Amino acid sequence: MISNGYVGVSARLKRKLAHDKQKAEFRGFQPMNDRDDFSGKVRRAVAARAGWHCSFAGCGKLTTGPSEEGPDKSTNIGEAAHICAASGGGRRYDESMTPDERGGIDNAMWLCSDHAKLIDRDEVTYTAQQLHAMKREHEAACARALRTGKSAGLAAGLLAVGPDVVCTGELTQIDAMGWTLRLGHFLIGDLHGIIAYLDGFGQQDSENRYVLSNELGDGRVLSAAPTLTKQGDGYSLYCPVAPVAPRVDAQDIGSGFALQPETNDLYLDKKGSMARVSGVDYLPQRLRETLSMQRGESPFSPTFGMRFFEYFEAFRGSPWFDLLFKLDVVRQAAIPYRDGITQQTHTPLHCVTRVRNVEILADAPTKNRLPVRLDFDVRGIGRWTHDTNSE
Repeated sequence: MISNGYVGVSARLKRKLAHDKQKAEFRGFQPMNDRDDFSGKVRRAVAARAGWHCSFAGCGKLTTGPSEEGPDKSTNIGEAAHICAASGGGRRYDESMTPDERGGIDNAMWLCSDHAKLIDRDEVTYTAQQLHAMKREHEAACARALRTGKSAGLAAGLLAVGPDVVCTGELTQIDAMGWTLRLGHFLIGDLHGIIAYLDGFGQQDSENRYVLSNELGDGRVLSAAPTLTKQGDGYSLYCPVAPVAPRVDAQDIGSGFALQPETNDLYLDKKGSMARVSGVDYLPQRLRETLSMQRGESPFSPTFGMRFFEYFEAFRGSPWFDLLFKLDVVRQAAIPYRDGITQQTHTPLHCVTRVRNVEILADAPTKNRLPVRLDFDVRGIGRWTHDTNSE
């Protein structure tokens, strides 16, 4: 009934609502008004920012489309999922958040129904940090697609063939002898660059004969020149590959003089000798040393090192930069080089078997360092995450 401009509720209905609330609480559920749910505006906004595709890494499923029920009907299989739970007892609940923060777009992630269920069944694997990273990467892919006029390629990342060709694309087939790539939008180089690389493959330095995949977080040495094939409206590249490069356990990566994390300076141990660090304890410093060395800086190995500053100058402020940086870390993890001092051949990141994610945590360096979050598979440890700095 309506009285004096207000909606009234009958006593009988009030009793029923109270009874239903008690039943829900008895079963372990919370009443809907205790949840910090998203508004319709937030749901529409997070879906639009995701291009109406699932934001879960490697999925990219379209979540809306025509319905057969009528010419004006559509079907939606997407959900605005909470990264941190909407109410106490839920997955990744953060009691420090305010209700507005829990129901805000920063806590919302657009997912297909399957992945919305998956992330709420395993908060150990799917942490809030990882879900925020997935959301950022997916939205960055959508932003690139708008700017370039290309397909978002949401389930794929970047591919590199040698040092001078980087493009979007996907791996369409993998076997023991080779990888087949479907080439997309060229970010560095072009089709003529691919052809030139194939023609001059025999003259390429051994350290430039490689293929890398952001999607896999891995790469391989090319055992022979790739083969380019025209397919429909695109191109396919078959890459003969060598077996995976050997890695060592993290405990066996060696040792070095210890450096102060804040100053990067040597220091003395309690005995008055130069402090050293080895094994697993040396791993964070080894990563910092490797990711800080720029290509061309070493007089012993001119091709050794990262291309960070090259990419930073050309792509900073662009969503491409993060993906390029990850691709270059993949190269350090997967592609061997010959050490000019020891004359040994090994991958720069001796023990990293897979690069799951590389997240740049700032827009610009501070004191010549850029904070980076690394998510790796490491031999002898398993999955390993670490925040470091790249100078």
